[in-house]
Amino acid sequence: MIGRSLIALAALGGCGGDGASGPPQPTDGGPGPGTPVAGVLACGGEGGAVRTQSLTLPERGTGRRLSAQIWAPDAGRQTAPCPALSLLPGGGAGISSVAWAAERLAASGYVVVVTLPASAGSTEAYHAAAVSGIDFLQSSENPYRASADTGRVGAAGWSLGARALSRTQADDRRVDALVAWDNLAVSEAGDAGSPACANEPTVLRAPRVPALGQASETCLDKPADAKLTAFERWRQAGVPAMTVVFAGASHFWWSAQASAAQHDLAHAYTRAWFDRWLKADTTATARLLGRTAPGLPSRPSSELLSARFRSAAAFDGRACPDLRAGC
Repeated sequence: MIGRSLIALAALGGCGGDGASGPPQPTDGGPGPGTPVAGVLACGGEGGAVRTQSLTLPERGTGRRLSAQIWAPDAGRQTAPCPALSLLPGGGAGISSVAWAAERLAASGYVVVVTLPASAGSTEAYHAAAVSGIDFLQSSENPYRASADTGRVGAAGWSLGARALSRTQADDRRVDALVAWDNLAVSEAGDAGSPACANEPTVLRAPRVPALGQASETCLDKPADAKLTAFERWRQAGVPAMTVVFAGASHFWWSAQASAAQHDLAHAYTRAWFDRWLKADTTATARLLGRTAPGLPSRPSSELLSARFRSAAAFDGRACPDLRAGC
């Protein structure tokens, strides 16, 4: 059952209608490239009964209602408002495709909305869904507004959702951190590290926020560093970045079809990345770069990471060109 194994996982590490009349514009405020959110946040909210509601929210620019679902931590376990996350499904997939991530993140101390884009194959629609989700999180329509710290905002997406967020992180200065499930890309059109193997980037997006890519072992004819295409752009820009390529992973590891163990592994890295950059939890650095998966001490990273494609990290003064060999 989704989330049951997470409750035990959440205890292993990290921190776990009453408000805004409207969200700020995306060009207002926000940290500079690679700047972590200030102030350590321990908001509690770990484990317990995750709250959730299915609803609709207004799409920015059109006002039409988009289907969405929101999750929040157990109110009785929260000690302060928790960071807010806007999630996107894959192209043509439904909200349920990434519900595993939303539920696990809520049980780890995050308020999470998943928004279904208006058009299944449009990067424009996916970008609009991401920013509309943030608008909603910051608005009085949010039923869990009092539980959300909307000054700390992250975004995550799978497949087309991941690619679309390369634009969102560049354009929307409310976004403070990004996780891209297969895979981080230099453009919403994708690049050599995308799972379709033949994507060609169009507009190159400027790296602005700390970004974690999680990648599959697709495209076996590509060079060993192919999955690091966007990582290298982030690294060269001096913005914190990390890409992990999971051994044996297909593109559907981040979908509802995957096993609980696969979801737990993807969540472990996702949660640690958001803990580092949204909760300013510097202990997450050791969790991300250690010899075992974050919060999963029985799972050596040398066995979990691909031997075919390199995984790498560059943040917090650490330069790790081959994570499988150690950092």
